[in-house]
Amino acid sequence: MVGGCSRNGGRWRQHPNPTAAQPRMLHPPTLMSFPARRRCRAVTNAFELVIAPEYILNHGNFSESRRVYIGEMLRLHENKAALNRLIFDQGRAFMFFTIITMHAGYRPEERQTWPTVEALKQHLEQLGLASGWRMHDFIRRLSDIGYVENLPVDGDRRVKVLRPTEAMLAHDRQTLNVYYRPLQAMFPVPGYCGILQGDPTFQRAAREIGFSFFAHAQQFITANPTIAYFLPRQGGMMILTKLMQLWLQHGDETWPKVSFVGMGDSFGISRTHVRKLLMEAETVGLVQRRGDAVMVTPEGRAGFDRYLADTMAGNDLVYRLALERVAVAA
Repeated sequence: MVGGCSRNGGRWRQHPNPTAAQPRMLHPPTLMSFPARRRCRAVTNAFELVIAPEYILNHGNFSESRRVYIGEMLRLHENKAALNRLIFDQGRAFMFFTIITMHAGYRPEERQTWPTVEALKQHLEQLGLASGWRMHDFIRRLSDIGYVENLPVDGDRRVKVLRPTEAMLAHDRQTLNVYYRPLQAMFPVPGYCGILQGDPTFQRAAREIGFSFFAHAQQFITANPTIAYFLPRQGGMMILTKLMQLWLQHGDETWPKVSFVGMGDSFGISRTHVRKLLMEAETVGLVQRRGDAVMVTPEGRAGFDRYLADTMAGNDLVYRLALERVAVAA
């Protein structure tokens, strides 16, 4: 048994949580309409188990979960300038995520699920996130680094589908770890072993389900002034995450010095961009600066914490739905 889970006959079995009952959200997020929706079984039971973000924020282990999240996020992106330059833009990040989720929902016998370039373009146009030429350039660059292939469909070689390579899927598993290790720190029982042990079946189920919550995620992002400021800006969330790490290390009394050059080089952005982003963040009350020292304000920290709690609550629900789907399919 690992983290409250055990494998029995090829199936993951979730063990009951012996801790006190957790508060539930009164109104769980509404699933978007997409082809895989009808395959999501026993949804009602899972929704009854949704954890409220407020419960997470007030949990005794929240500080540890925050520390874990910050460490995992920086471990994935710090000093990875080349890859960061490719995926930090909001539109490109969504394309990266969408290619993964389209592949997760791919059913060769169901044409509407085929992850074609045209289908990707339609998703992006609906959200106004990327133009056609940027999409083709991004796919080419992913192909150049061995992250994606464009392969003909069996039985209809006129049509090609996008397929993430094992390298891209491995990167995605690392990304899932960023979001599930904080949950594991807070709720070690029942735990999140299906994701944390890199089970490809769980990865596929979680990504297919998670895509349907994109609209809900957009709602809590736009309602959060801190994240609404940092997330759309290139490297913005990494800068905020690094500043939060420095705050955890130094506390409220010592203002940590920030090297704009070092931070830019680490995340693949220019020092001018870092400086401008922080100057503008100061004007909206999210950071304070004293020369080359920068401190996230209480408002900025509260926004970061709320975003983390919202994200953890959503990912917990995705995991529960994935657990049910994998159990039904086994």
